[in-house]
Amino acid sequence: MTSRPSEAASVPGELEGRLGVPDAVLIGLGAMIGAGIFAVPAPAAHAAGSGLLLGLAVAYCNATSSARLAARYPASGGT
Repeated sequence: MTSRPSEAASVPGELEGRLGVPDAVLIGLGAMIGAGIFAVPAPAAHAAGSGLLLGLAVAYCNATSSARLAARYPASGGT
Protein backbone atom coordinates (compact mmCIF):
# COMPACT_ATOMS: atom_id res chain seq x y z
CA MET A 1 0.00 0.00 0.00
CA THR A 2 1.49 3.33 -1.00
CA SER A 3 1.17 6.40 1.14
CA ARG A 4 0.02 9.62 -0.45
CA PRO A 5 1.55 12.91 0.70
CA SER A 6 -0.89 15.43 2.08
CA GLU A 7 -2.14 18.10 -0.26
CA ALA A 8 -0.44 20.90 1.71
CA ALA A 9 2.92 19.13 1.58
CA SER A 10 2.75 18.75 -2.21
CA VAL A 11 2.66 22.51 -2.83
CA PRO A 12 6.20 23.93 -3.06
CA GLY A 13 6.91 26.66 -0.51
CA GLU A 14 3.95 25.79 1.73
CA LEU A 15 4.39 24.80 5.34
CA GLU A 16 2.54 21.83 6.72
CA GLY A 17 0.78 22.80 9.95
CA ARG A 18 1.70 20.26 12.58
CA LEU A 19 1.93 22.41 15.71
CA GLY A 20 -1.03 23.50 17.76
CA VAL A 21 -1.50 26.49 20.03
CA PRO A 22 0.00 24.77 23.12
CA ASP A 23 3.10 23.80 21.10
CA ALA A 24 3.54 27.33 19.80
CA VAL A 25 3.08 28.81 23.29
CA LEU A 26 5.74 26.51 24.72
CA ILE A 27 8.16 27.34 21.91
CA GLY A 28 7.58 31.06 22.46
CA LEU A 29 8.02 30.76 26.21
CA GLY A 30 11.19 28.73 25.73
CA ALA A 31 12.59 31.41 23.43
CA MET A 32 11.68 34.19 25.87
CA ILE A 33 12.99 32.41 28.94
CA GLY A 34 16.10 30.86 27.40
CA ALA A 35 19.29 31.70 29.24
CA GLY A 36 17.95 35.12 30.17
CA ILE A 37 16.07 33.66 33.11
CA PHE A 38 19.43 33.21 34.85
CA ALA A 39 20.88 36.66 34.08
CA VAL A 40 17.99 39.12 33.98
CA PRO A 41 15.93 38.83 37.21
CA ALA A 42 18.23 40.82 39.48
CA PRO A 43 18.69 43.86 37.17
CA ALA A 44 15.01 43.73 36.18
CA ALA A 45 13.86 43.64 39.80
CA HIS A 46 16.18 46.54 40.61
CA ALA A 47 14.91 48.62 37.68
CA ALA A 48 11.21 47.76 37.89
CA GLY A 49 10.80 47.43 41.63
CA SER A 50 7.27 46.34 42.48
CA GLY A 51 6.23 46.55 38.81
CA LEU A 52 8.28 43.47 37.91
CA LEU A 53 5.37 41.04 38.25
CA LEU A 54 3.15 43.27 36.12
CA GLY A 55 5.87 43.39 33.46
CA LEU A 56 6.20 39.61 33.50
CA ALA A 57 2.42 39.25 33.16
CA VAL A 58 2.42 41.60 30.15
CA ALA A 59 5.31 39.66 28.58
CA TYR A 60 3.41 36.40 29.08
CA CYS A 61 0.28 37.86 27.43
CA ASN A 62 2.39 39.13 24.53
CA ALA A 63 4.03 35.73 24.06
CA THR A 64 0.69 33.94 24.22
CA SER A 65 -0.97 36.22 21.68
CA SER A 66 2.02 36.00 19.33
CA ALA A 67 1.94 32.21 19.55
CA ARG A 68 -1.78 32.14 18.84
CA LEU A 69 -1.34 34.41 15.82
CA ALA A 70 1.48 32.22 14.52
CA ALA A 71 -0.69 29.12 14.95
CA ARG A 72 -3.69 30.79 13.30
CA TYR A 73 -1.72 32.12 10.28
CA PRO A 74 1.03 29.55 9.66
CA ALA A 75 2.97 31.36 6.94
CA SER A 76 6.73 31.41 6.88
CA GLY A 77 8.43 34.66 7.88
CA GLY A 78 7.39 35.10 11.49
CA THR A 79 4.34 36.04 13.46
